[in-house]
Parts: sequence; structure tokens; C-alpha cells
Amino acid sequence: MNIRQVLAAVVGAALPAALLCAIAPAAAAATIGVILPGSYPSTTQAEELQLGMTLALKTWPGDAAPKLIVKDSGCDARKALAISQEFIAAKVDVVLGNWCEINAGADALRVAGIPFISSNAERMKDQDLQLQLGRIELNTGEKIAADLRRQTGLRISARTSCWMDFDATLSERVDAVLCPVLTIDRGRWDQVANTYGAAFRKPFTASAARGYAAMEVALNYLRRAKGMKPAAALKETSSMATLLGPVPALDAPAPTTALQLVFRHDLPRLNPQQTQTLDQLVKTKGCGCPGGTLRNGCPRDAGPWGELPFVVRGGGTPAACAKPIGVLEL
Repeated sequence: MNIRQVLAAVVGAALPAALLCAIAPAAAAATIGVILPGSYPSTTQAEELQLGMTLALKTWPGDAAPKLIVKDSGCDARKALAISQEFIAAKVDVVLGNWCEINAGADALRVAGIPFISSNAERMKDQDLQLQLGRIELNTGEKIAADLRRQTGLRISARTSCWMDFDATLSERVDAVLCPVLTIDRGRWDQVANTYGAAFRKPFTASAARGYAAMEVALNYLRRAKGMKPAAALKETSSMATLLGPVPALDAPAPTTALQLVFRHDLPRLNPQQTQTLDQLVKTKGCGCPGGTLRNGCPRDAGPWGELPFVVRGGGTPAACAKPIGVLEL
């Protein structure tokens, strides 16, 4: 398919996210259900997620395009569960969700034998018939933040909107935020971003990339599911690579750069012990010594954070670490 054909297909299929409607398929096409936080917390973000999915769907080189059914959960776990029940009744082939909620409806889908693709930044253990694109074990961020609050005396939050949009912004209510980091395959990102920009006349964003990656996984699963049972097809799919890198293995530990701790530049006055702790934290986890790696100028004592999956940005860090990570190239 050449670029003109791609753009014609994508532009013809692009729909405003507010419509949240189904995309017409071929008669015998498979069906993909999407649980999207369309009306809350961000309609713009929901539109970008859906446009990313649309691009992946319309540029897929496979057979007849699957039917796409998009439902709005409004980031409400109860609504997500109800939508899952609707998808079970409709006998969809695979469901994409967990953009905002965590595991809502997954148990019901598993019992019904319908695979679930989770896009939440966090992942849960022992989830059958589910592929999870998140790299951080559930509640790990909050545990790290709680320890850091105790050690530094600073207001550190691991429960801000960055856990959905991967944008590490700070409000006046906190001194630092702990946020997930989005990894990308740079070569593929540039290629997809160019097609996305030409088709939609909009910049390619993290949300669009997450929608694209989730749809990549769903389409690869459907291709494999034609010749094997859902569990086997899902296992085969788990070895694929997406725009955001390889699908994380179920038991894979979070990489040292899975999270970023981003400080304000105007931190409050600390007592001597807190100041010393903060200085050691920055030297250990800043970009000069990621993960406590021993280098010239890096402390030999990595403190209690050396093995924890986060890096430090902002605050009193060196100039190279002054800004949050937007996306991290693999």
C-alpha cells in the first residue's frame, strides 16, 4: 500500500472521538471492542487514542479490517465492567481497555474466554487471557512515593494524571511527582508519526502512540487466532514488538527507567538530614548515575534506591536532567 492509499484509507475512516461509533467492517470480519475513557478525564486524549487505533487499523496489511466497537467508560470502573458485559453478549473477539481503569471487567472477559489487551501503565499478576502493556507492578509507584515522602519530608505524589497521559506536570500541591516513562522504537515512531501527521494534520502524541500500539497487538492476535485457540494465540502474540517496544513479559521486572521522579525547581527549605538525603538521591538516581551505576563521581553507596525502577529529573539535578523525560528511546 503506497502513501496515497494509506492516507485515503485513514482520512476516510477518521471519526471524531465524540461520536464514539462503530467503524463498518466487511461481513465476515472479526470484532474488536474498545473501552475508552471518552468523556473523562480528557476528551482530547481520548480522541488521540482513537485516532492512533484508527491509523493502525487502516494501515494494517492483513485481510478484511475488523469491526471496531468503541464504548465510553468515562474512567469509571463500574461502567467499564458494564461495557465488558455488553461485549461478552456481543461475542467480540478481543477487547482493548485499561487506559484509565485498572483491570475493570477483565475477570468477566476471562471467564467468557475473550482476550483482553490492557494499556494501563501498571500491571497485575496472574492474569490469564490478558496481555498487559504496562511495565510497573500494581502499587509499586505509591510504595516508592510513600518511602520518599518519609525520607525527604517532601510532598511526593504517585497518583496524578501522568499515570494516564505519561505527562509529568507538577501542580502547586506537590513538590515532586513519580510518573511512568513511555518507551518508543524511534525508527518506527518517526515513520508512524509522519503518516499520522499527513492523515490527521495533527502532531503525533503519546496518547496516539498508545492507541496505535494497542491496536497493533489486537491485530496481531486476530491474525494468529485464525489457526489456534485464544490462549495459544495470545501467547504467540506476547512475543511481538510494538511501536512502544516489545510486549513486556508477564514476569519481567520493571526496568530501572520505568518511572521518573520529577522535582519542582523551587523546593521548600529542608532540615540538614533531609537535604543530605535529597542530595544522595539525586546523585544516585540522576541522569549521571542512572540506577546507581558506579561511575566517576557516582556514590558507591546507592542508598535504599539503587535497585528501584526510577530516575530523577528536575530540582537540583544537573542541566542534562533538568527536564522530565518526554519519551525514552529504546
